[in-house]
Amino acid sequence: MQLALTPAGRSLVITGAALFMAGILQGAAVDLHANPRMALSAHLDAVQSGMAVMIAGALWSTAKLGQRIEQIARWTLAIGMVGLWVGITLAALNGASQVLPMAGAGHDGSALAENVVTLAVMGSSGLLTIGWALFLWGLFQAR
Repeated sequence: MQLALTPAGRSLVITGAALFMAGILQGAAVDLHANPRMALSAHLDAVQSGMAVMIAGALWSTAKLGQRIEQIARWTLAIGMVGLWVGITLAALNGASQVLPMAGAGHDGSALAENVVTLAVMGSSGLLTIGWALFLWGLFQAR
């Protein structure tokens, strides 16, 4: 059986596979980060998010979304998922911990680092929530 992907689905599968690969590589270098516990969180985020984005890409054509909404859903989902990993990775590299206190316990970043990480994590979380909500809405519309 061959899976037929739409161009949008293919772009999500590629994005997810790249994120998954980044997570695998990061997992091999967890101890090289200023905060290894945060790096482990980033590794797990990338691997799990990569799989989720690949699955969404494989199922993308089954969602019933208008062209504009589909573009918004795809871009917010992809940018949000990758951006969250980037934010957590930045926190692991510079010790920022305010936005993710459980993984950041015992670490502090500069005010600039804390602000950049907070913006990346919170902004990306908002984007990925919009993307997944629109995708889910499209799946419900298709039933």
